[in-house]
Amino acid sequence: MNIPSPFLQNLQNYTQSSTGFTTSVSYQLHHSFKRIGLTYSFDRSSIVAVSDASKILFTDLAFRGINGPNSLEGIITSKLLPSFSSNRLDSAYSPHNGTSIYLGGEISGLGGTVRTLRPIIEYKHFIPVQKGRNAIGYHIQASFLTGYGGVVAPPFQRFYLGGENDIRGFDIRTISPVAFLPDKSVIALRNPDGSIVPKDPANPLRGSYTIPVPIERIVFPGGDTSFVSNLEYRITIAGPVALAPFVDIGANPILRNSQLRINSGQFADIQNTVFGCPALDIALNCVGGQRPGDPNSTIPKFSEELQIVQRTNWIPRMSTGLELQVFLPIINAPFRVYWAYNPLRLDTTAEGPVKITRDMFPAGAAGDFTFRQAVDSLSPQFRLREPRKTFRFSVATTF
Repeated sequence: MNIPSPFLQNLQNYTQSSTGFTTSVSYQLHHSFKRIGLTYSFDRSSIVAVSDASKILFTDLAFRGINGPNSLEGIITSKLLPSFSSNRLDSAYSPHNGTSIYLGGEISGLGGTVRTLRPIIEYKHFIPVQKGRNAIGYHIQASFLTGYGGVVAPPFQRFYLGGENDIRGFDIRTISPVAFLPDKSVIALRNPDGSIVPKDPANPLRGSYTIPVPIERIVFPGGDTSFVSNLEYRITIAGPVALAPFVDIGANPILRNSQLRINSGQFADIQNTVFGCPALDIALNCVGGQRPGDPNSTIPKFSEELQIVQRTNWIPRMSTGLELQVFLPIINAPFRVYWAYNPLRLDTTAEGPVKITRDMFPAGAAGDFTFRQAVDSLSPQFRLREPRKTFRFSVATTF
């Protein structure tokens, strides 16, 4: 991606490796199209966070009983998935008539380190038109995710929308509410010419004058609820070739802020940090700093939960466009080319709730310059703008 590195570090980017097994049984009810099933899955996975945003989010959330990087290794998920389905579609690919219903629920926590509940419902319906040559189809899917037993759901299981599988006009898994996660950083005191100010001008080897400051890192935590609806009018051109005007709409809001709780160790560490260094004592130690939430502090106490940017939550996304669908018999797979326009998209700004203030820095020109530098680099205003249109190739079907 040809975009600046600082922007890439704010995106969710990670790799996941898993080993395990899945086994399932199902039974078709007598003289019907209905089926009940039960699936058991066990896996051990590890996460490698590539971007800074993923590293901080994954290690700070309380989805396991331990803190820090070790919480991303040896994640054991043991889950049951009971299900009920009824399928009356006339074809597995490009149906023209019938209805399909799926009800299921994932229950994790049977001996693993992950404890979550996730109900799922999916509905498809196709109506033949033009004597069965064409079809109107619509699809609805909804799901909810929550942790239990004192832990939150793992961040990699939360809902991210976008892509050819749900809302076609957006990039894959880029639709998410936006939140800010409290953190801390250190900035060196600099003169207006950019030179670093030493602690002891008479002995520069004693190190530079540094100032601890509170920051809010922007993260994209995904939703705990997902709603997706798709509508298509499939026009058969010839054989396996069809043209389909479509409309996709969906949202993945955060219903339970408590599911974005910071683990106790990380929260205590940042809450007990003294921020600011307006002066040094005779031993060159910082004095005049402030601890968040103290009676005389101008820094408010940090929240133990991620701070959701409300104007990015409960925001529906919508795509509409035209899709060419072709079934390729050689590889036995559907191929699609589509153009999409996004009439409902995110276009706003976001700024962290905790500010860096001037009184955290020494008086004088160096303090003025470093304060402005800290605000510009560590507490910026983020522009959140999703694409207006998309042209894409895909080997898959939306529903």
